[in-house]
Amino acid sequence: MEKSLEKMMFPFKVQQLLYTIIEKKGLGVEDALQYLYSSELYEQLSSESSYLWQLSTLNLYDLLKKEKRLKKQNQNNTASILLFLIFCLENYKDYKNIGAKETLFLFNKYNVLDYLEEVYETLHTQSKEYIMSEIDNYIKNRKV
Repeated sequence: MEKSLEKMMFPFKVQQLLYTIIEKKGLGVEDALQYLYSSELYEQLSSESSYLWQLSTLNLYDLLKKEKRLKKQNQNNTASILLFLIFCLENYKDYKNIGAKETLFLFNKYNVLDYLEEVYETLHTQSKEYIMSEIDNYIKNRKV
């Protein structure tokens, strides 16, 4: 009984949620559809084992906003890390007076990029000289 009720309620929940997205985000119908249908929340909502359809429209909208905000933060963080890795590659190349291919070879051989990603939160706030020294020490320690 419950699953058939869910199937009957699902289109109405989606409709209400789309109206809320259109109203609160100021999106057109097509953009609102894209906003909702590209979300993990929609996937969960459409799952027969999920009870999300029982939540209010505003609660669903809040969950959707939170998902989109976290996704954007992750994208921004990825962009920041990528920029930091490029900064390290370019500056280490100049620091050692070697070519880009050789620098990339060293970074790959000694897993420097993985290391830099792991310590990004701490290291990206340091001076260029400190970062270069840290990379140098990391490579020397990996050679042994």
